Amino acid sequence: MRTLEEVRKAVSDAIERRADEIVAMGDYVWQNPEPGYKEFKTAKYANEKLKSLGLPLRENLAITGMRADLDSGRPGPTVALLGEMDSLIIPQHPECDKSTGAVHSCGHNSHITAMVGAAMALTDARVSDDISGKIAFIGTPAEECIEIDWRSKLMAEGKISALGGKAELIREGVFDDVDLAIMNHIGGRNHYGSRDHNGFICKSVIFHGRSCHAASPGGGVNAVHAATLAINALGLLNATFPDEARVHGIITSGGDAVNVIPNTSGLEYMLRAPTMEAVEKISSAFDRAMRGAALAMGASVEIRTTAGYMPLFNDPDLSDLLVEVVRDNIPGNSGDFKPKWSFAKSSTDMGDVSVVMPAVHCDIPGGGGQSHGSTYFIADKRKAYLDNAKILALMAVELLYGDAARGKKIAANREGKISIAEYVRRTDAFNKTETFKEE
Repeated sequence: MRTLEEVRKAVSDAIERRADEIVAMGDYVWQNPEPGYKEFKTAKYANEKLKSLGLPLRENLAITGMRADLDSGRPGPTVALLGEMDSLIIPQHPECDKSTGAVHSCGHNSHITAMVGAAMALTDARVSDDISGKIAFIGTPAEECIEIDWRSKLMAEGKISALGGKAELIREGVFDDVDLAIMNHIGGRNHYGSRDHNGFICKSVIFHGRSCHAASPGGGVNAVHAATLAINALGLLNATFPDEARVHGIITSGGDAVNVIPNTSGLEYMLRAPTMEAVEKISSAFDRAMRGAALAMGASVEIRTTAGYMPLFNDPDLSDLLVEVVRDNIPGNSGDFKPKWSFAKSSTDMGDVSVVMPAVHCDIPGGGGQSHGSTYFIADKRKAYLDNAKILALMAVELLYGDAARGKKIAANREGKISIAEYVRRTDAFNKTETFKEE
């Protein structure tokens, strides 16, 4: 068996030998952005790369996801290295797909690239000779919770059971044998570390009124007015929500003709908070606001609640490992090291993974411009693609080298974790549709 230092060097050298190929993949995915559950070109490209490594591959998981395994043949933990694939839809971005408005304005093109790059390096370096356990490379679709109505239709048709890709993969059994999970997310800050995130649920609301001629409005019930009243009620309720909470939404419909009182009006909201207990309280207040606005205007309202993502709780030992790997193995890094550096009010479906096993969602540099905005770009391809892949690969090596003592120790700490069956039960409990109307 090689020394740990020899294995580290072999992995780093393998990344450098594949550097042009890895960067080309990052560029390809950037140039071919696809929203969640539609990442067909990206999946095909990634699958071809993984197959070329001779790894056993499972395709079409959660529609577009995949999993390839590097198995040492010796007993030990299974470490999952994850790579997100989906884009956002921002038609204003100068490099978006002009036909769909899709663009990788959150850097997920680098995430799937880093996962595949790590698979290349670990396979080329023959680390299976030096580790115990298994490394699972899991490509994950649909992290960005967008196009909720379309995804809800997929759920109604039985094609998926969850809005988010990682949640769907958990439900499909892809994580059943996984003990530890790692994912890197690039950002615009020069930080290496991790942040916990809010959980959330989704609300789709339809107010039903009664149409009439707008010049004689007394004969109708204005659904848009009911929606407007509800939005204002939420604005006043906001002062009662936790500081970390975020309640935000859009108007999805509001009439078809200016001289007709709108018969229906639609809203779509996300309710975010650091705990699902807090989310439940906000959900009750939200529903009261919708019902009260409908009652005040003489309308009825239908509220569909859908489980979103669980809060993310990063494993502190895996967070420390990230910083250790960067300090020791990434030449010339000049970033700030903050293992648990702040709380993020946004959300990620990595939270769903973190409630069932020790997991870490690592923040690393590489992006530029405004995340989720029209100015986002890949600012540093070495950090976004090559260092990203190297960090993922070396974290797996540190956990599984030799008899995998470090990985076993972290995997054994399941304080606060729940079983996958319990996770499914809890998230399913949020899914419901209720209709309220004046008696």
